[in-house]
Amino acid sequence: MIQTQPQSAHIYTDLNAIQDIRTLGKDDKNAALMEVAKQFESMFLNMMMSSMRDANKVFEEDSMFNSPETDFYRKMYDDQMALSLSGQQGMGLSQVIYRQLMTNYGDNKNDAQQLDQGKLFDRRARSPLSMVAPSHVTALNATMDAVDAELHQLRPRAQSAVTGSSDSVAAAASGSGNKGQQFATPAEFVAALYPLAEKVGAELGVEPKAIVAQAALETGWGKYMISDDQGRNSFNFFGIKADSRWQGERVDVITHEYRDGLAVKERAPFRSYSSMEEGVRDYANFLQGAERYQQAIGQNLGAGHYGYALQQAGYATDPQYGAKIQRISQSSTLNSALEQLRADAALSGGRNDG
Repeated sequence: MIQTQPQSAHIYTDLNAIQDIRTLGKDDKNAALMEVAKQFESMFLNMMMSSMRDANKVFEEDSMFNSPETDFYRKMYDDQMALSLSGQQGMGLSQVIYRQLMTNYGDNKNDAQQLDQGKLFDRRARSPLSMVAPSHVTALNATMDAVDAELHQLRPRAQSAVTGSSDSVAAAASGSGNKGQQFATPAEFVAALYPLAEKVGAELGVEPKAIVAQAALETGWGKYMISDDQGRNSFNFFGIKADSRWQGERVDVITHEYRDGLAVKERAPFRSYSSMEEGVRDYANFLQGAERYQQAIGQNLGAGHYGYALQQAGYATDPQYGAKIQRISQSSTLNSALEQLRADAALSGGRNDG
């Protein structure tokens, strides 16, 4: 039986390929999205093959068979090979791209299988250890245990910022500044912020982990906290800008925004606070005081939905804001830090009971 091929590019020199996909999209949008996914996969395969060719060029320098004409025809062969591979079973990358495209653009996008980006992130984070010798892994784990022990000694200082002790409360940052690291590790960041997220989360009707995930996104796990030119922390964990309604201190920094779908850099004023507790409290007040955020709070939303609700309400200009918060909430980085925090709390409670 003769199989009917979809109208897509099977020869890389076919300049009408994009138009064919557009025509196919009028009749079957989902099929067109699959062809787009295959095109992206072919581009990736082509880049990979080009890198492999470049890595072997050193062996061709003195070859009598090497010439510009050989390079030209080899490039043609690689282009066609990449397109042919993606048109068949390929590497599976097209299926991943297709599921993501279906989620956003498919005719039945509500029924599309969601791409678990958290698992992809975890796999990428863990994969290098599979190539390390067992003895090296043991040494690495010992080093990490020593670092964790040292961080455990630092956590009381982080917790003092949460309680608003006199040692942690300082003058709010002001003037111009930049973004700098204020927390050594994601674990320290979570240990300091999560207790406050529990308090405001209960008040807002939002899962605390969702609040921490948003703060992690806004600050890069505390590596890009807004600080003034004196290095004083603004304790602005949620990227809240200082508009005409804000009467407190402010810091002007360069930030990334999306205008008409394009990422641009802008200098903008941001709110500054004298403590972590003040910063998180103002975050709760900010959401509660705006009508547009009422669909995001008071709904008992989990981390998988909270970011999308904020994005829909216009909290950020990033079109992937909700997806990024969801991915962070599912990552091993956040969940491991929460497990460690609970374990430390249980250990501390056991010692107090004894």
